[in-house]
Amino acid sequence: MLLKYIVQPYRGTWIYQYGSFTSLLMFYGGIFSSFINTPILILNHKADLKNNIIWILISMLPALYILAQLF
Repeated sequence: MLLKYIVQPYRGTWIYQYGSFTSLLMFYGGIFSSFINTPILILNHKADLKNNIIWILISMLPALYILAQLF
């Protein structure tokens, strides 16, 4: 989201056009990767789930944020 604000002074140029698109791509890509990465982490670390719970929760944060906004 910071990238979107950095390119604001270049409004009307190709920098703004590609920077804004890149910002959206990174934002939605992070959410998508969160939905994919969390089940993979859970499946790969079934035996030592207690030791990796912090990494799993960090991976779930973007998805939880979006779900909280929907409800």
